[in-house]
Amino acid sequence: MSLIDGALRVAIGVGGIYLLICALLWTLQEKLIFHPQRLAAAPTNPNAVAIEIASAEAMLRGWVVNADHAGPMIVYFGGNAEEVSAHIDEFARRQATTVLVNYRGYGQSEGKPSEHALVGDAATVIDWAKRRFPSRPLVLFGLSLGTGVAALATPAAKPDALILVSPYRSIEHIARATYPFVPIRWLLRHPFRAESAVNAMPRTLVFAAPKDRVIRFAETQAMVELIGDKSTLLTFDVAHGEFLFHAPVWQAVDEFLQTATATTLDRDGSELGKVD
Repeated sequence: MSLIDGALRVAIGVGGIYLLICALLWTLQEKLIFHPQRLAAAPTNPNAVAIEIASAEAMLRGWVVNADHAGPMIVYFGGNAEEVSAHIDEFARRQATTVLVNYRGYGQSEGKPSEHALVGDAATVIDWAKRRFPSRPLVLFGLSLGTGVAALATPAAKPDALILVSPYRSIEHIARATYPFVPIRWLLRHPFRAESAVNAMPRTLVFAAPKDRVIRFAETQAMVELIGDKSTLLTFDVAHGEFLFHAPVWQAVDEFLQTATATTLDRDGSELGKVD
């Protein structure tokens, strides 16, 4: 076998492996991006009321926490492997009403997750919350994957404030850093381009961790730079999944809620919501 034949065989082999990697990323990307978790046990917190919201042929299920509170209204969007009831007890301690609804395929929600479905469902959940709790300051709270959902919902929802934990510019940016040799732009069906919504973002509190191994600190910094002067970045020495189990994070959330929504609350601080 000549050197040319050997080189050709190597090139064909490498090309085949490359195409296989691309094919696997195209085929398996839903499994890489979404990790649905089922509801292990019904929440027992007395301040949590179960709700159902119909959205585009899927029934979404979750909870309203502190429904009779007169504070701001938070709509929470979780991470890619999160069943949101895990945080009910913490949200029950806030001086706010919180709506937590599991993504499609998560918890007891029906359907299959996708970027299109999650962003559309976010709009439906926010509209539901606005109708049940009118005149409340609206805060969208997203963690990890949920920061992209919250950001993409912002232009239509027009929230008074955002809270983002480990935000990113897009899944495309994250994937490029992991697979720099792959044409991610052409393979990715769920890019979650959160950066496209920065101009619509209100005052935004950002949490990040320099040792985050899931969404790198540099990626969050890049998103903060795009948001600009509207953002406040706080860093903590925690792992990616530990933010909402870290008391100083919640202290910062409480302080932010008091200041970021004070003006809106002054307009009608006595409004009480009703859960149907």
